[in-house]
Amino acid sequence: MFRLFLFNLIVLHSACAQTNKSHTNKLVLSNIYIQAIADFIKVANKKNTTIFDTLFIANRKMDQPEDFPDIDLPEKIENTQIVLITPKLAEISQKSRKSRIYINIMGWVDREKAEFIFVVFSNGFDHQYDYNINYKYNMKSEVFELENVQFNESPFGKK
Repeated sequence: MFRLFLFNLIVLHSACAQTNKSHTNKLVLSNIYIQAIADFIKVANKKNTTIFDTLFIANRKMDQPEDFPDIDLPEKIENTQIVLITPKLAEISQKSRKSRIYINIMGWVDREKAEFIFVVFSNGFDHQYDYNINYKYNMKSEVFELENVQFNESPFGKK
C-alpha cells in the first residue's frame, strides 16, 4: 500500500513539475518575443522615420520550427497595436489596404541566445526589408540582452 502511495506521489510530482516547466518556458518565450518586437519597433521607427500605429504579425502554423509560437502578447507594444493574423487574412488585408504593414517573424530561442528575423511586407504584399535582431543571455542578470540589429534591404529591390 505504501509503495502504491509513493508511486502516485512521484507521478503526481513529475506531472506538476512538467506543467510548471512548460508554463515557465512559455513565459520566457513570450517575454523575449515581446522584447524583440519592441526593439524592432524602436529601430524601424527611427530608421524609416515612420511611426507604426498597428503591426499585423503572421500567426503561421505550418508545423515548421520557425512557426510563430503559441505565446501571449499584449495588445500594444511600444504604443503600437499588435494584431496576430493568419497569412491568408494578411493577403486579403494587403489587397484591400496596401499601406498596412505585415510582419513575418521567425525566431530561434535557446538558453544562450535568441535570434529573430523580421520580414516586412507592405504595398500589396511586396517584400520591403528585413531586420535581424540577436540577443545573448546574461547568466548574472538572467535576462536576454540586445547584441545587435542588422537592417537588410529586400533582395528583390524596391518596386
